[in-house]
Amino acid sequence: MADKGKQVDTSQVPDDETQSAFTAVMPVIADLLEIGTRAFALGEWEEAIDSFGQLASITEQTFGSESPRYADGLVMYGRALLQHAIEQNALMAEKTLADAATGNLGKEEEDETAGLPTKANINFEGEPDFRQIESLALEDAENGESSKGKQADTGEEEEDEEEEDDFAAAWDVLDLARVIQAKATDSKSQLKYAETLMLLGDVSMESENFGQAAKDFSEALEVKMQYLDDSNRELAELYYKLALAYEYNQDTSKALELMNDVERILGNRLKIAQASDKDEDVAEAESLAEVLADVASKIEEWKSPQKPVDINAMTPEESAMAEKAKAMFKEAM
Repeated sequence: MADKGKQVDTSQVPDDETQSAFTAVMPVIADLLEIGTRAFALGEWEEAIDSFGQLASITEQTFGSESPRYADGLVMYGRALLQHAIEQNALMAEKTLADAATGNLGKEEEDETAGLPTKANINFEGEPDFRQIESLALEDAENGESSKGKQADTGEEEEDEEEEDDFAAAWDVLDLARVIQAKATDSKSQLKYAETLMLLGDVSMESENFGQAAKDFSEALEVKMQYLDDSNRELAELYYKLALAYEYNQDTSKALELMNDVERILGNRLKIAQASDKDEDVAEAESLAEVLADVASKIEEWKSPQKPVDINAMTPEESAMAEKAKAMFKEAM
């Protein structure tokens, strides 16, 4: 007997009716996926959020709230929410610094922004790779649970509330995807689960919840280590994210241990690339050598942390130069 709740038991629906429903909905899903992916690639976060939000809703209604397809839609939706929140946070930080430079801040605002910039975008990788997500969203239909992401409403909130809402909404949406994906035991589903844990860690890093970020990155690492070999760059990336979480959480000794693993894995990969004369392997070897140099530099930086600068002891000229350096650094990032 079919479940009277939110579950969709397609085994109890006549084949022709099931096929008709799928035929009607799949073009809509494909269109939303294409629009959302293009918007994400162009940094048009609000359009991406709208498209992926609709995609998640339709896949839930069609395939069920425990369906892998629904989880895939949630991941894309949550990723777009996260990127939008990061951008809004960066814009607010830039505005605050500009106001501070022009003397437009009040006393309370000056106190609040003394440590800016905070919540920097500290993701290890560059633009998200949608190649995997596109394939995930068009396979495996099962059943499931309703999206909390639908409740995110950023339309008329003020900027600071909107930013907090996006981070919170991203967390809720991705955490729901995590719950669904954790139930599958095959390697492909488990690797998707690890990617979602990494995104949750990114949300926590941006929200300066470094302890939670370390927990999510550690869980993701445990999963990936079961399926990836010791020269896989994904492991190096994850070790680096985990090291950052510990470093930001004032545990430099643990962060340095993890950076040694980053060097080890990249070194293993470099040896493999250097043993090949293929053009792509030669190019990868050059890239790996540069990354390893950056990692070594970061390790030295963490071993010899700079002493904090007393802003109040600086001359006006030195203070202006420091602000200019901050702006240049932010622009470079």
